[in-house]
Amino acid sequence: MSHLVRDTGFYSTPEWIKVRDAVKKRDRMICQSCKKPITGRYIVDHIIPLTLENYHDAKVALNPDNLQLLCQDCHNKKTFSNKPQRFNLW
Repeated sequence: MSHLVRDTGFYSTPEWIKVRDAVKKRDRMICQSCKKPITGRYIVDHIIPLTLENYHDAKVALNPDNLQLLCQDCHNKKTFSNKPQRFNLW
C-alpha cells in the first residue's frame, strides 16, 4: 500500500471499516498465508494492491474477494519482497 493511499483517509471510512471487520470474521483470525492463528498484529491486505489510481474502485478497494487477513510477518514478506532492493551507496 502506498503511503499516499493511506493519506487519502480511505482506511478511516465507514465502508472500509465494515469490510475490514467482515474479512477478519470470515478468515477467523487465521493468517491466509502461513495458516497460523493470529494473536498479535494483523493486516487486512489487498491482493491486488491499492493505488491512487484504483482506491476509488470498490471492485478493488472494498471487494472481500480481493482481501485477505495476514499476520504482520506474512504481510511484510509479501509487501517488501515485491519491491526492488535499495542499497545505501554512501
